[in-house]
Amino acid sequence: MLVAVDLAQLISPRLVQQAIDYITASHSAFGYNYSYLGKVTLSIFALALAIGVFRFFWRRIIIGMSHFIEMDFKNVLFKHLLTLSNSFFSRTRVGDIMAYMTNDMTAVRNACAFGIVAGFDAVFLFSATLIFMLVLNVKLTLYALLPLPLIALISLFFMRILFKKFKSVQESFAQLTEKVREMISGIKIIQAFQQEEPEAKNFDRLSQEYLEKNISLVKIWGTMYPLIGLFAEMGIAIILWVGGQQVILNELTTGELVAFFSYMGIIAWPMMAIGMVANIYQRGNASYRRLLELLEEKPSIVDAPYAEYRLLKGNIKLEGIYFSYDGQAFLEDINMEIKEGQYVGICGKIGSGKSLIAKLILRIIEPQKGKIFYDSLDYKKIKIAAVRDSIGYVPQDSFLFSETIEDNVRFGKPEATLEEVIEACRVAAIHQEIRELKEQYKTVVGEKGVTLSGGQKQRLCLARAIIRKPRLLILDDALSAVDTNTEKEIIRNLEDYSQGITTIIISHRLSSFIRADNIFVLDEGRIESSGTHQELLKKSAIYKNIYNIQKLEE
Repeated sequence: MLVAVDLAQLISPRLVQQAIDYITASHSAFGYNYSYLGKVTLSIFALALAIGVFRFFWRRIIIGMSHFIEMDFKNVLFKHLLTLSNSFFSRTRVGDIMAYMTNDMTAVRNACAFGIVAGFDAVFLFSATLIFMLVLNVKLTLYALLPLPLIALISLFFMRILFKKFKSVQESFAQLTEKVREMISGIKIIQAFQQEEPEAKNFDRLSQEYLEKNISLVKIWGTMYPLIGLFAEMGIAIILWVGGQQVILNELTTGELVAFFSYMGIIAWPMMAIGMVANIYQRGNASYRRLLELLEEKPSIVDAPYAEYRLLKGNIKLEGIYFSYDGQAFLEDINMEIKEGQYVGICGKIGSGKSLIAKLILRIIEPQKGKIFYDSLDYKKIKIAAVRDSIGYVPQDSFLFSETIEDNVRFGKPEATLEEVIEACRVAAIHQEIRELKEQYKTVVGEKGVTLSGGQKQRLCLARAIIRKPRLLILDDALSAVDTNTEKEIIRNLEDYSQGITTIIISHRLSSFIRADNIFVLDEGRIESSGTHQELLKKSAIYKNIYNIQKLEE
């Protein structure tokens, strides 16, 4: 379609040339043949109509296809993000990821659309126009091409600068996006501490930096584009001087000179398109390289080649586990055995490594030393998906999606019926509170569950884990926001529900697992002691101290 448009544009000046030469020729003896002029006029009109139709189709096909490319690329990128490990998201800002998915994707899409069109025209239309011009007049064509080497040099010089400038703009945009996300997420804290004005100033500073980098980019582009246009116009001036003389000397007809001017008008676009292509291409190239860097990120935790998909029964053993981060040890010499169907508690001071135990079992992190055994099998022999499919996990941070209560609970088991959702909420001791809501289970909880209290969010997260009917249930400080009576009700419900299910409760409140089969006490990354509640009161000073303090609080 694009080729058809270009060829139609090149034929039109020849028709104009024939018409002008016919008009200016001496026909005094025979008079003018108006039917000939009518045919030429209709031909030019037909070409204009064809150009319009073909231009519509190439725009729809090429620009439309660029949106499909963007969609596919976004899907690839999003799926890739889902495979990355926890460590990647710990070191990468959300604002950076948002910039990848928005600004960088737009730049790549533009390179795939207008970049291809302008690039193709810069080559094909220029070459085809040059052939038409050479056929018309070789000498005049050579004069017209004198500014071309200068245009090529200008483009090459500015392309390198554009790449660096645009990459800097994209990085600045990522910082700005991250600041907006952080501000919106922490708006309550900002308002509570009366920090609106300082935050506004910080944002203004980042906006100013982003503006300055964009202005710097615009200056480069604004310098390159007029320079290319200037040298393109120089070609037209040369045509007027040399071609005018040829017409006076009868070496060139008036129609041919007019056609030559038309061709110079056509060839001027490819010349100037070089600058546009350079700009769009360098923007797209800078963004594409940023996206490739993200796609080259590999998950730090992957399945071994020989791993099998085998659901767990509930036996867990940690042997000689050592885990450190940035050279600091957080877990040392952890030896822990949890048998199928046991009700186990893990307690300790803040920062003693309790949550790391849960993440190790879930294979969110992996130990630097030691081994994990699932049902007496080395953890590397079982696929990560099988491990996580077998576990119901409630993390410390209660996260809910901006969906209904029913959808949030069903997230743990997408095919679950409403009856299963209700049953899970009963075990989590939140069913009665849901019934009191106007929309009940169809109530939309808002972003991150903003319409619910902390305790309600925790219990919905618990219901989401319970509905999976897992072989292993891990609650990581999942009842910290509920009152004592509700906690007791949930514990009673769990004791009935979790018959035969391995249950691990990580908590600083000992009331959560006083009747546990076994309790592990952690202290500074090591297991200080283990045993039942009564045994630990006798042999663990840390456990006894925590218990006495909590009894006094009660």
